[in-house]
Amino acid sequence: MSLSQSSAPRNRPRVAAIGLDESELAEIRPFCGDLRPAQSVDDYLNHQRFSWSETDIVVASGLEWDEIDPGVHLLTIGPMSIGVMQWSGDRPGPQWQEYVRVDTQNREREVAVAFAGRGMYRGPAEQVAKQLGEAPEPPPTVTVTDAGELLQQPNVETSRKHPVALRLQWADRVWGGEGGPTVDVVALHLPSGASLSPWFRAFLTDISEFDPKRVPEPPSLLSDSYYWYTPEEDAIAGAISEIERERERLERERQRLVEDLARVGSQAEATVRRTIREDGDQLVDAVGEMLEEMGFAVERMDEAKQTHEAKHEDLRLTLAAQPEWEAIVEVKGYTKGIRANDARQVGMHRERYILETGRKPGLTLWLVNPWREMEPSDRPSPDKQIDENAKMVGAVCMLTTDLYLLWKSLKTGDSSPDEIVRRLVEAEAGLLRPSSEP
Repeated sequence: MSLSQSSAPRNRPRVAAIGLDESELAEIRPFCGDLRPAQSVDDYLNHQRFSWSETDIVVASGLEWDEIDPGVHLLTIGPMSIGVMQWSGDRPGPQWQEYVRVDTQNREREVAVAFAGRGMYRGPAEQVAKQLGEAPEPPPTVTVTDAGELLQQPNVETSRKHPVALRLQWADRVWGGEGGPTVDVVALHLPSGASLSPWFRAFLTDISEFDPKRVPEPPSLLSDSYYWYTPEEDAIAGAISEIERERERLERERQRLVEDLARVGSQAEATVRRTIREDGDQLVDAVGEMLEEMGFAVERMDEAKQTHEAKHEDLRLTLAAQPEWEAIVEVKGYTKGIRANDARQVGMHRERYILETGRKPGLTLWLVNPWREMEPSDRPSPDKQIDENAKMVGAVCMLTTDLYLLWKSLKTGDSSPDEIVRRLVEAEAGLLRPSSEP
């Protein structure tokens, strides 16, 4: 066996954990130097971008028509199918060639520990045989369909010698693709529900006997090995257990926060973030609610007008502390950029207000939500024409995204209500971008 291209020995192997749940991962984690959970073989290779040439062991559940590198040690749990795509001389294109499968075609319910099984698997095999003997359904069995020259050693088998748990061993397999080293490899196929921890410990011991570069230090096979720890080992094991408990607590807390974030995010989308997503009445309502929270009294103007009256501006603002001050607000949403000609409509509302009241409004606010279907951070900034057109009609043009950020600064305590009101009341005509100010 040549391993000249492998890396320097490590204490424990690099393990691809494919399709395992959290409890299964917890069972093998203490024995892995580098545990790499993945949802599938494709996820492991193409999304997480790991290489077979740097993988020592695969522990997998739910493999289905999957191809595993022939030089990697393999442990599977439950029904599965592995093989390789091969070119056939009499058929067009590559064809699937199955090597091993575990399925539920078996009808025999009586199982026993196989006499030929290796000693390190004896204890786990007895546990599985007892467990399956009490199960209401017949166990799945392993079928080797085309694996070339190999050693087959069943650990648990049915009454007619069909393997339920099976060890396979190949010699001189190429690891990591063409040009890689040749290695001896072991595959261990187990039924669903097998307790993974004792089987994995035995599997590592098995591998270490002929592949010490990838598993140089076999774990203890004692199922109660902690009972025989030295005091120093007890202390270290206790510290590890404490870390594991804290990790589990943090993971539960993280999951709770993820759920809270999703819930609060949904609430925000239905309320305050309408100011950066909506147009029409939804946008007007959201803007009005936000301005009220900032300290303004808000009136929806079109709700009070008679059917024969001309359309008013969308909102009118007043301040309890400044009885003579009043503002008019026009709100516009756009799927693309701001329509510069809308400044004329804002100017018409301003002129109508002057005719009706005999004075200029304290503030003419043109609130706009351009590019509303884009993410806010990706939206282009308004051009100079918008600034010029707003000045021509005596209006302050402001993005609803900037209004949202002002509201957020109020809620976080970075700005006071008086400060925000003052910035708006004293704003000069033109484009106002408070989010870009120092």
